[in-house]
Amino acid sequence: MNRKWITFLYHEVTDNPGETGFQRNGAIPYKHRVHHFLNDLEAIAAVHKRAVSVFEAAGTDQLSLLMTFDDGGISALHSAEMLNQRYWHGHFFVTTSMISTPGFLSEQQIVRLSRQGHTIGAHSHTHPGVFRNLAYSDKVDEWRQSTEILAEIVGSPVTTASVPGGDMDDDTIRSAAEAGIRYLFTSEPHYSPYVRHGVTVIGRACPKNRTPTTQVAAWANGRGFRRARAIRSAKGLVRIYGKPIYAAYIKHNERRFPDADKP
Repeated sequence: MNRKWITFLYHEVTDNPGETGFQRNGAIPYKHRVHHFLNDLEAIAAVHKRAVSVFEAAGTDQLSLLMTFDDGGISALHSAEMLNQRYWHGHFFVTTSMISTPGFLSEQQIVRLSRQGHTIGAHSHTHPGVFRNLAYSDKVDEWRQSTEILAEIVGSPVTTASVPGGDMDDDTIRSAAEAGIRYLFTSEPHYSPYVRHGVTVIGRACPKNRTPTTQVAAWANGRGFRRARAIRSAKGLVRIYGKPIYAAYIKHNERRFPDADKP
């Protein structure tokens, strides 16, 4: 597969971070202020005329832009509206155990996004801290529960998903295939999709809330992916060989951040 897809990963876009999405330490870097996100969109739009669905991208050999949003926080409605204003297509990956809980999308809101033309995909059922550490059967269950719940809501099969936390291995892909997923988005920063176990695996660039817009512009132009992969690979070594440190890091990230209970 020689296609190139520039794919961006966002989470919450909000000026009220305590009102949307997961309220824990690990979520803080992924909560973007609205003006910051709009600046990113301007930088991306300077390079790409439109953002398309993965299904459209799969039908062409042209360079494609894909915009994705993980978790299923309520701010997805506002993110979608900003895309709608540009006639851009978005992908919204939902943690299904959180549907209709405070700060997360309701079933009716998920339907609204789907009817606006955006792709609704799975983000697992419970968003495990380290997805790849699950038993294989549990991985399959996470994917299957999530896709089946979402398919019931939107009224059509759900064949796209993103890996929670970005922690994946070969069994993550294989389990997704067993659950009927055909397009799996990861947190690996690369722009060349590949096929494994019948699943098209798509890497993504993930701007954090302190990532300068110049970096976003570079990614939009296809630059900086090699450096981002090197940084992620270094972190991966810590995950594998520094398990006590990584376990403490995960525990810290799971704690509620200090302002989570404030309006």
